[in-house]
Amino acid sequence: MRFFALILGVMFGIFYDFLRILRLVFNSDFIFDLLFWVICSLATFSYLIVYDSGNIRAYYFVFMLVGFLLYIWTFGSISIKAERYIAKKVKIRLKK
Repeated sequence: MRFFALILGVMFGIFYDFLRILRLVFNSDFIFDLLFWVICSLATFSYLIVYDSGNIRAYYFVFMLVGFLLYIWTFGSISIKAERYIAKKVKIRLKK
């Protein structure tokens, strides 16, 4: 079950990257940060309900954080150039 917490953390990282593109396009940090935290909170709550009957264990949060950081420090740092390129192209398209 800790493996699934790690995978959930990686999924949070992927979702964060997706929202980073939107943040770059629309220049609105607060809305997308709020959206990120609300969705991650609901996903974490659902995970705890399904896999541990709602019991809160610290190691689940540690594994989620490790998964998130692994993604951000590896693929996230690699993909930032592509995200900036995509955001630039989308901004140009939206101006037309």
